[in-house]
Amino acid sequence: MIERSQFNTEDFLVDSTFQQYCAGTDKLCIEYWEKYIKAHPEQANVIAEAKKIHFILSGNKHSVSDQIAQLKLNFNNETRSLKLRKSYLWLKIAAAILVVISVGIFYRGYVGQNKANGMSQAQMFTTKSGERKKITLPDGSIVLLNAKSSLSILKGFNETTREVILKGEAYFDVAHNKSKIFKVHTSDFDINVLGTAFNVKAYPDEVSSEATLIRGLITMEAVNGNGSIITLKPSQKVTFYKTVALASKQKVLKPEAARPEITINHYTLIKDSTIVETAWTQNRIEIYDQNFDDIKSVLEKWYSVEIKFTDPEIEKYRFTATFSHESIDQVLSALQKVENFKYEIKGNQVIISK
Repeated sequence: MIERSQFNTEDFLVDSTFQQYCAGTDKLCIEYWEKYIKAHPEQANVIAEAKKIHFILSGNKHSVSDQIAQLKLNFNNETRSLKLRKSYLWLKIAAAILVVISVGIFYRGYVGQNKANGMSQAQMFTTKSGERKKITLPDGSIVLLNAKSSLSILKGFNETTREVILKGEAYFDVAHNKSKIFKVHTSDFDINVLGTAFNVKAYPDEVSSEATLIRGLITMEAVNGNGSIITLKPSQKVTFYKTVALASKQKVLKPEAARPEITINHYTLIKDSTIVETAWTQNRIEIYDQNFDDIKSVLEKWYSVEIKFTDPEIEKYRFTATFSHESIDQVLSALQKVENFKYEIKGNQVIISK
């Protein structure tokens, strides 16, 4: 019988207890071979060689105990590393946020100051409900300002640029000057023109804004759009449908839409060649197949009244009519002949019911 002290490498490898010792799968085998190695230092090189070969033959796998220990070590190191990375990441995020906030504050201040300097008002024209004004600008352009509107003329107008800001509705007949583009700024879109005639309706309290081209050529760009430019040809009308809630109407239009919805159509031309969208410039109210709710805002601005419906169904009533010098009482009386409703006028309040 060969003594274990005389075993060669192959002898150790074929021993099942040695295999379990190398694999770390049996505690008793591990204890036995650890004692054996201490007791037989002369076999240290052979046993080391056997362990090395076993490691290679077993697919470079460490013993279970070594694997567990290594796994724990890796986990702890990874956890510490992850914590460090997280801490570092949060530091980077915090620094980035700080930079963005600082840049944002600086940018807002810088842009605000430049806007105030570059787009400061030189003159402002306003109209009340029921009032309209004709304005002649320094470049010879004519502006008709509709009720409850304002037109701001920016400093430096007709020097290097021709820029105005409109809130409400106005009809522009712009003097041609190819070296100085005429710009109209509204809360929803900007318009660039050379010499043309067009109507802009952009009341803050209405659910849509629109521009109607009568002659010439204009380009438009939505203020909150993606930078795309719309070019209008004569007789075309572009409408921007707002996506925000309007406090006065308590309505939310298409909240899923990320940007205002835009439609392009032709203006409405009636029998006597009157353009419905610009009829107000001739002191006429042209109602063409419109519901009562749409007519409501027109009548309120025209007659300086506040109209309230007691039943939502009334808002859906549709009308086609023409008014010029009639009073609000006469207008409502005429509309009563088309749809059955009642109305009561108390001062500047009009209450409409079924």
